[in-house]
Amino acid sequence: MKLDIERHLRRAFMRRLVSTARGRQHVLSLMVAAEEGDEQGVFDALANRADDAELQKLVRVHQEDERVHARLYRDCLTRAGLEYVTVPDDLMIIRHVGRTAGGVFAEGVATGTTEALRSRADVMNTYALLLAIEQRGVQQFPLIGAEFRRLGDHQTADVFDRVTKDEARHVRYCKAIGRRYAESDAAWEAAVATYARIEDRAFKEVGVSTIAHALETGLLGKSRIARRVGRALRAVTASG
Repeated sequence: MKLDIERHLRRAFMRRLVSTARGRQHVLSLMVAAEEGDEQGVFDALANRADDAELQKLVRVHQEDERVHARLYRDCLTRAGLEYVTVPDDLMIIRHVGRTAGGVFAEGVATGTTEALRSRADVMNTYALLLAIEQRGVQQFPLIGAEFRRLGDHQTADVFDRVTKDEARHVRYCKAIGRRYAESDAAWEAAVATYARIEDRAFKEVGVSTIAHALETGLLGKSRIARRVGRALRAVTASG
């Protein structure tokens, strides 16, 4: 019942958000920022640590897919006559997941490097975390695409559908490579469970920040009360 309520609220929020041009601009800019969220060159580091050519190829294909996705979402903005808008740091889900995960991931976010990826266990954990992120995309992107399709923007909806298919393939990459670098199946399963919990926590926290931002900046309407609620909600998330 709780999951059904949360799903309904997320869908209602997204429907309201994409009902305006500013809201659609915000959503598509979020997608661009998420796909370009490899600022730390994590795929370069993973490719360098891959222990055979086939694994290196999988890493590079994954990396190129993310670049293509970013271009596709930018094309959606252009087609709608919109421009990319800078996404606030607290809405950058990949960075927040890294900070929440701590350890080498938080170090990478803080330093802007991948020097923290030193061991096979680091590679395994990276793919466990990527797995959780990709699975989230497979769950959420069709819901967002459906809202654009409801508004008649079938080309943008098709982009979300295409990206979803790619993310499903990335899920298979993450599982295959993660197991390859794990000391055992048990170690891999433990990592998957750990980073799924971490990703879920970060996803919910960024979700609250996203709602606060939308209220505070008038993306959900110009009500003064909504703006005040947004500012109060942002203050709470900042203090937490």
